[in-house]
Amino acid sequence: MREVVDVSSLVALRNLQLPGRPDAVARIIAHFLEETDERLLALTAAATTGDPQVLERSAHALKGITGTVGAHEMFDLAVRLEQIGREGHTDGAADLVTDLEAALGRARPIFNRLREAS
Repeated sequence: MREVVDVSSLVALRNLQLPGRPDAVARIIAHFLEETDERLLALTAAATTGDPQVLERSAHALKGITGTVGAHEMFDLAVRLEQIGREGHTDGAADLVTDLEAALGRARPIFNRLREAS
């Protein structure tokens, strides 16, 4: 099983930053957390209303941002949600969204520590 989060690429990016410049990693993490909250709301609504198109689009967008920051557990769940939507239904989506919220709960402290270490 993969790690919940692999921040190695973000740490490498931070190491490339020039001294005195704004912290790009903190900005990326803040954007990730904000966008994730928005996507979770959309996924919850899609699962509740039975809208596979919104489920697929929202999961696809979430998949992209989670992949960028190394949130592997969330990425894997987003892939599964995207596939469900692509298949034209929302069966099982609500449980996966719950799992995704729990995965965010495990990932958030890791990202917050990295953001605060700037």
